[in-house]
Amino acid sequence: MLRFFIIFAEIVLLIIVLRSSFVQYFFSDVQSTVSQWFVSISELPEHRELDQLRERTNSQLSPLKEFEVNYLEKILASRTSVMRFHVGYCETTDINPNFTHGKRKQLCSLIEQSKLLSTET
Repeated sequence: MLRFFIIFAEIVLLIIVLRSSFVQYFFSDVQSTVSQWFVSISELPEHRELDQLRERTNSQLSPLKEFEVNYLEKILASRTSVMRFHVGYCETTDINPNFTHGKRKQLCSLIEQSKLLSTET
């Protein structure tokens, strides 16, 4: 009977401690940190592919003017911006004011060779 009361008291104490605001804050902070780790790990292949695409564009499209370099940095900032550029200027015949026709074709070819357009990455 004494053992039952001790176990019951421990359970009640544990419930009180776990419901305290400090413990709730601590657990939410841990959850946020761990979820950020998982997001970083899941985005790692995308960042590697973006880095490889940057290296290829820098070597194959050089020499670039300063405004072209700045525009290219904006395009290669994320997978979403690469896909947006590809839909806007590679799949259509729209004129891009920042790249001439030849450089735009080269950039589109490099983007299409990368894995960034596939949904598997």
